[in-house]
Amino acid sequence: MEGSANSKNVSNYEVLAEYYDDLLQDEEALSYWLEYIESEPFNSVLELASGSAVMAGILKNKGYAVTASDISKQMKQAAVKNFDGEYLILNMIEYNLHKKYDLILCICDSINYLNPDELDSFFKCAYKHLNDNGRIIFDMHHKERLNEFKEQYIEEGYVDDIPYQWNIMADEFDKTISEHFTFYMNDVMIQEHHIQNVFDIDMIKDKMNKYFDYRIIEDFVEDEKILVVGRKL
Repeated sequence: MEGSANSKNVSNYEVLAEYYDDLLQDEEALSYWLEYIESEPFNSVLELASGSAVMAGILKNKGYAVTASDISKQMKQAAVKNFDGEYLILNMIEYNLHKKYDLILCICDSINYLNPDELDSFFKCAYKHLNDNGRIIFDMHHKERLNEFKEQYIEEGYVDDIPYQWNIMADEFDKTISEHFTFYMNDVMIQEHHIQNVFDIDMIKDKMNKYFDYRIIEDFVEDEKILVVGRKL
């Protein structure tokens, strides 16, 4: 990609939100998630980190009572094409909705944006907002992702005629995966930087023990995604 005269750094999803579905949507994973989500009966759903709300839209169209949410206002704006229901702006580790749900959902590795010290708050808030025997379902990076991106991954192309570059690099020492997006718009190079933590399964178990019975599907997507299904104690 050619450089630009001016450069601008933006916060997470400030620009990427508009192009999220084109660059990152995973249709195959959506079908996998639905299989587990619908494996037991439920009616009401709170989705955390809904992003562009593709899953929220699918569930609403199936007749479920869905509340979507995200910390990013830009993602809420991008979601209007996929979802026409209630969409809240909230932080998934600190919220109080005075309402309970049958299911709390957090997909697309969104939990990996948290640091280990925030996991207790994540599970505590979810527990507080679940009905008796309610479930939480989330996925997270498999540890093999650290090996996969040991060498830098670089993708270049166009989205809506806008040149972009997408870099992914893992840090095995810090157990993090960094994604760097660069968009070249109107002679300005706009950059977004995202960092996700890769969690040890035993730590997740330890954090969940006080709130949930759970099962962990380590081969949800082989060497890529782990799925966790928890039931409120």
